[in-house]
Amino acid sequence: MGRITLGLLVLATLTYGQTWTLRIGGMHCIACTLAVKKALLSVPGVKEAKVNFKKETATVTTDESVTLRSLQDAVSQTGYSAMPLTQK
Repeated sequence: MGRITLGLLVLATLTYGQTWTLRIGGMHCIACTLAVKKALLSVPGVKEAKVNFKKETATVTTDESVTLRSLQDAVSQTGYSAMPLTQK
């Protein structure tokens, strides 16, 4: 019974991973959102990235291997900043 539970937990983790909500600083236009999205999607393990210009946020779905630092580094390389709002 324990092996089945562990297997289901691993499967759920691989399927769902983590969801990060980041405050993105320095965006001035819609083109900025595209640059941030492209940078986030370039991080290995990122499954999806949605960037909202008006709210100045990014919602990023990743696998468990992705760290906050890797997301922040990718965003900072494009000239913007990223601070965590939430992680689930």
